[in-house]
Amino acid sequence: MNLFKYGSLLALMIVVITGCNSTGTTTTPDTVSNSIFPDWYVSSGASSDSLSYSGYATAIATDSLLAIERAEEQARAHLETSIAELTEDVRNAMVDAGSSNAGQTDFIIILRTAHSKVEGAASLTNSSAKSSDGYFRGFAAVTITRSELASTLEKGFNGHPRYWGDFSSADLFEEYFK
Repeated sequence: MNLFKYGSLLALMIVVITGCNSTGTTTTPDTVSNSIFPDWYVSSGASSDSLSYSGYATAIATDSLLAIERAEEQARAHLETSIAELTEDVRNAMVDAGSSNAGQTDFIIILRTAHSKVEGAASLTNSSAKSSDGYFRGFAAVTITRSELASTLEKGFNGHPRYWGDFSSADLFEEYFK
């Protein structure tokens, strides 16, 4: 009997025992603890706090390591997409504020190249796999600190100190990446 069947049998026994409770109280199952998702997993795909940005993903494969590997790749992509949106917000605010550099094609290309490097700079912080019906569901979280992110973006502007100076001095840059 596999782990899933044992878990199902245990859950059934708990329901029967709870149903026979003589106090007459009704309990509602905790959907979070019964979820297939680990406690650390964020289903929106990305999150941030005052210190870092994180990306999350899940993937399915017939091998647990492959499931985790695929989930990690997707988590990195989710993180990069989230950062791309933020850098574009900064660039748009710069354009709205009258920056002549932020609207130039070469600035946009440099910025997009810079934020694409986030995928490789992030670290795997959590991963796990759960078996179910002959396949594995892998979960992964990758994280980059705000200081690592700012450094990664700066490296992307290498050779373009004027562009980096404009970008890194923008108000939204301070808010998002410092």
